[in-house]
Amino acid sequence: MLGVRILERFFVTILVLLAVPVFAGTNHSYRHGEIIIKLKGPAGKAHAFEQNRIAQAFFDKVAASENLHLIKTWNGMSLHHMRYDTTANSKGMAEVLADLAAMPEVEYAEPNFVVTKADVTDSSGGVPVYSLSEVQEMSSSGNPMTQAPIQQTNSWPLLTSNLAKSVIAIIDTGLDFSHPAFDNAIWTNPGEIPGNGIDDDQDGFVDDVHGWNFAYGNNTPQDDEGHGTHVSGIVLGMGQNIFQTPAPATSNIAIMPLKFLDSTGSGSTSDAISAIYYAVDKGAKVLNNSWGGGSYSQALAEAIAYAYSQDVLFVAAAGNATNNNDTNPSYPASYQIPNVVAVSASDNTDVIASFSNYGTQSVPLSAPGVNVLSTYPGGQYATMSGTSMATPFVAGAAALMRYQNPHMNSYQIKQLIMSSANSVNDLQPYVSTSARLNVLNSVQAAISTPVNNYMPAFVLTANPGNQNMDNSLDDRGGGCGMVAVLGKGKWKNNDPRGRLQQVVVSLALLLIPVFMVQALRRRKLTPAQRRKHERFLIDSAVTFKVGDQELVGAVKTISVGGSDLNTEALLKDGSIITMSIASPDGTSQIQVQGHIVWSEKQKRYGVAFDSVSEGIKAQIMEWQKGLKSAA
Repeated sequence: MLGVRILERFFVTILVLLAVPVFAGTNHSYRHGEIIIKLKGPAGKAHAFEQNRIAQAFFDKVAASENLHLIKTWNGMSLHHMRYDTTANSKGMAEVLADLAAMPEVEYAEPNFVVTKADVTDSSGGVPVYSLSEVQEMSSSGNPMTQAPIQQTNSWPLLTSNLAKSVIAIIDTGLDFSHPAFDNAIWTNPGEIPGNGIDDDQDGFVDDVHGWNFAYGNNTPQDDEGHGTHVSGIVLGMGQNIFQTPAPATSNIAIMPLKFLDSTGSGSTSDAISAIYYAVDKGAKVLNNSWGGGSYSQALAEAIAYAYSQDVLFVAAAGNATNNNDTNPSYPASYQIPNVVAVSASDNTDVIASFSNYGTQSVPLSAPGVNVLSTYPGGQYATMSGTSMATPFVAGAAALMRYQNPHMNSYQIKQLIMSSANSVNDLQPYVSTSARLNVLNSVQAAISTPVNNYMPAFVLTANPGNQNMDNSLDDRGGGCGMVAVLGKGKWKNNDPRGRLQQVVVSLALLLIPVFMVQALRRRKLTPAQRRKHERFLIDSAVTFKVGDQELVGAVKTISVGGSDLNTEALLKDGSIITMSIASPDGTSQIQVQGHIVWSEKQKRYGVAFDSVSEGIKAQIMEWQKGLKSAA
């Protein structure tokens, strides 16, 4: 009978502890060994000399004690990108961050989070590609870019000729410079002399004639993935016919390509920050951000706030997880900074896209994001879907408004875009304006509305509670990078059969240990073999939201140790999962919270628990020791 007790404890331990590797796992949500640090001291570029003095003293201190080495400094920001050797340093990320946070010189320290492009690939993983001649045949039936009635072509006759181009930064995977649609439409740095190998404008970037490649550290932001070229074409298509050959001799929009996502569509917070500062300092007044991921980053929020202080609009993809951003924020779209415009995706009939994130408090409006036709590397065109595609429609409209009325500030442009959008009943439960973008209305508003220089006062405050400094911040190996399978491809592509597969697989994972425990409990034990404490009842609903319908499963069993797996919001209200673990005697309790995650590398969904720390594991082990001694 002792063997039964050992097995019973083993399977219950699986239910409580191994929920992380079996049900969730952790993922590479940050770059191992890389940290962003903000030092205390005088703020602003005017105090750069004093900031550098403080920083040098700090670097000398931590180089030995924490094995930290400087990668990059954002001048005038007291902000530094650092690396520590994970093989030489026995500490994990969470421990290093805790040590840094305790230092008097440090305002905050955070991981260098990983972010990704925000498009949705089809089930085959490919992108439908067309030649120019094929696209021109499509155009005979109307605007081939999208059939949604956004009326961008109707706005073109209203635009004044020969005004200064509106500069918009595309912070993405880069641009195919050879694509004929971008002839005469690529931004040129007026302070740089091409090809002389000299940093003429002394900005720290040599020969940055047409932007910069932050992903690989060079002056060639060439697109090696395709996403950035597609996004750029949508932006440019708000002001001209991107399917026309040859391209117009002049354009009213200038594309500033800033590559920070690599050939896999993945990038880092540090490179995104660098791109934002570069774009703002080079005069871009609209930033398109068709990417997202990672936890709350104070450093990224500071960069966006800096953009706001310089009157720059930050347009961001709401995300593609069918997530309510009101209850489960998705960054950078969810930063509560006045210049941020989060964009959801709708289809050609103005119905919210099945994959799109939404939020009646946090997402203002929708734009076309399903099967959008735009430019693609190699002089080709392709259809793609995602909030990545919806975002540049809004950013392009904002760029046209800036072109037509350059004295109108970013906040007023944001308000006019929202107020001039077309009201759609079907969008009422999803976006705050209940509306979809109308480019014609936006341009008309920019022409007819008097300039209002009002911009709300804004002071960024720290938000450490959202930074998720948890067990996933561990560079010492183990489960890092693992995302347990809850089903592949079909869910990501919003196939209902794929979502049903999620339900079946997830319930099966939950019930396997349950059935085994129940079988063991049927074995008759003597009083001496029974534990001192009562077993506790698990009675939790597992709710899966599939479109407008919900599937609900119940998990009921008797468990040792009083674990309560609360998965009611598994795929609802932000895909949050909370597991409460109570001590056997009911005197104490700890909680673990996690969320649905997508592993781009594994091409799979899983659940990442955010707060399973070494301390929580130690607490559970302590409870188990108590049970052992009591038995």
